[in-house]
Amino acid sequence: MKKIIVCLMTLAGCSSLVQAQSFTINGKVKDIPDRKVYLSHQEGKKDILDSVIMKNGSFTFKGKAPGAYFYFIRVDGIRRGFGFFAENKVMTITADSTFNDVQFSGSESQVQWKEWGKTWQSITQKAGPLYQQIDAAEKAKDTVARAAARKGFDDLGNELDSAVVNFIRKYPASPVSPFIIIDRYINYPAPEKVERTFAMLKPAAQQSAYGKEITETRRIAAKTGIGATPDFTLADTSGIPFKLSSLKGKYVLVDFWASWCGPCRKENPNVVTAYNKYHEKGFTIVGVTLDTKKDAWLAAIAKDGLTWAHVGDLQGWKSAIVEEYGIRAVPTNFLLDPSGKVIAKDLREEALQKKLETIFSK
Repeated sequence: MKKIIVCLMTLAGCSSLVQAQSFTINGKVKDIPDRKVYLSHQEGKKDILDSVIMKNGSFTFKGKAPGAYFYFIRVDGIRRGFGFFAENKVMTITADSTFNDVQFSGSESQVQWKEWGKTWQSITQKAGPLYQQIDAAEKAKDTVARAAARKGFDDLGNELDSAVVNFIRKYPASPVSPFIIIDRYINYPAPEKVERTFAMLKPAAQQSAYGKEITETRRIAAKTGIGATPDFTLADTSGIPFKLSSLKGKYVLVDFWASWCGPCRKENPNVVTAYNKYHEKGFTIVGVTLDTKKDAWLAAIAKDGLTWAHVGDLQGWKSAIVEEYGIRAVPTNFLLDPSGKVIAKDLREEALQKKLETIFSK
């Protein structure tokens, strides 16, 4: 998303953009003193595209977007913001002083996005009790109850998958459809589902800004899919260049993680168990960090007992390897066979243990 450049200007300097493919957002927030309003692609203070000072509760953003695109408005002093699909039209937003009650008009894509939001919420609200069941099962060390709760999550995932398919069937040309594919599948790698749902889109949606983003992701996925892997060279913890292909002849888990990543740290004991069990049989690991602070990286390695090779350029999400491998979330991993080819992805918990057991029991 960040690679798509959007030009945004305040009303005073925007006459050159009004001619074609431009949008206007007229906003009104009730019952608050005049404050600064921010427009961004993401919730929060990062990726801010423009800001204006409201006058008598009113504000205007004017700009140019690559077709329908998702934006976020936030007002200083109000915790809740508002995400919406803007089109190159005149749109109106009105909100109360807490942003609990927001009315938006002028964008058909936003109507569709709101429809999807209701569907998504009706399904995901069922997850709360399942989290409670898992917590209770883990405290009681009840593996049967834990498995039942995890099956409940699988069922919810299947229900969401069906909802995605139904939405795309209803709106195959909508730019909202590829945005949902990105949100549902690309950030949580599921290439087969990306391919299936992307094929359902009409050309207009495939050629939209979000459709093109999926196309680029598919290109990267093909480069790092099952059967192939790019090589890389990164500095290890001592600053010495380390080449991935130097490990050919072994089964290698390339593990993308970071010290600040809670799920990564939670998964590390499982990875340590796998390493200790199969290292002598020809299995090793390369940890690739998305950290930016070396001290935090080294401290996490020591604390979690990660005794294998670790590499990284400490550029975080700006690291070239993030794009090369199509990394969108951590933890992410790839299992390579002795020839250096990818034979599995995103093996966690029991899946990692079972895969290695299958390999080394032959």
